[in-house]
Amino acid sequence: MRYYDMKIFNSDGTIYREYSSLKNGVFNPGALMVEFDILRFGESTPQGESHITVWGISPQEMQQARQNMSGKKIQLFAGMSQGLPLAKPQQKGLVIEGTIFQAFGNWQGTELRLDFIIFAGPVSSSNPAPLAPVNLTLPWLAGQKLSDALAQCFMTLGGYKPNINISNRLVLNHDRPMYCGSLTGLAKNLKDFSLSMIRDPGYSGIEIAVVNGNELRVTDNDYANHPDQTSRNSAVYRNNNPIQIEFSDLIGQPTWIRFGVVTLACVMRADIQVGDVILMPKKSRPMIQASSYSQFRDDAAFSGSFKVQSVRFVGNNRQRDGGSWITIIEANPEAEFAKK
Repeated sequence: MRYYDMKIFNSDGTIYREYSSLKNGVFNPGALMVEFDILRFGESTPQGESHITVWGISPQEMQQARQNMSGKKIQLFAGMSQGLPLAKPQQKGLVIEGTIFQAFGNWQGTELRLDFIIFAGPVSSSNPAPLAPVNLTLPWLAGQKLSDALAQCFMTLGGYKPNINISNRLVLNHDRPMYCGSLTGLAKNLKDFSLSMIRDPGYSGIEIAVVNGNELRVTDNDYANHPDQTSRNSAVYRNNNPIQIEFSDLIGQPTWIRFGVVTLACVMRADIQVGDVILMPKKSRPMIQASSYSQFRDDAAFSGSFKVQSVRFVGNNRQRDGGSWITIIEANPEAEFAKK
């Protein structure tokens, strides 16, 4: 069954409000209807805020004066729970953890709804504004690895765990300190600069992503020069152990959307992050035509491994068609450079 669990927290960590489709571990057919459009992306190419709507709330919850939710922490878990033959409960999990930028209600006829606009990146903890910018200082000194400089930079962000897997070749012979007012500004600068330093064909550059609300994942695809080659949290491990996409997971066929980028829609799942590597269904065919016999239409049109660029969750738990509870993945083929 379609599963969701949304929690809103007070500043002291206690739960302010919770909406869920499960009650004591059992599916609740009377659960409120939720709609959401949630984004995961690399910080060098930001795509905007995420949105959640809850239908069927009480007038007290809808009234603006009684909500007071701006600036509160929010978590949304989603996926599939037990109950349907092809459901995979092990794929459900946290799809977003962030800060409520705006919460507003609407009352139209007999319908009451509550809308949330959510920001998933780090914000200032000292400034009372909901989305106050953070001040990041990157003390990159001559002869220092960029990974070490980034580790020092992220120490100023309380509550975030750095997971840095980038090339050891990113070392300068001069100082290059940098000051940024946001994680996006830092990510854009480092991606462009890393591409200017390592000019090998197929090199992807540095990407920064927020994973599970509290991990700052920094990675590139120069795997041969990564310091961490063995741990399960390393980029090398993710590259060598791609996540298998089964044919039964797909909603429709994958397709190219622009040069070097493929998009595919799966049943709602929370276990795929930016920077992960996915493996397309096995025994896939290079082409599927409308005139093919039915026995040749049971395979995907793509094969091989792809590195995830962005993930989008689109859901409406009461809309009956399969396209209303999906995860949309954009990925690019793993370059030959990454496999050398």
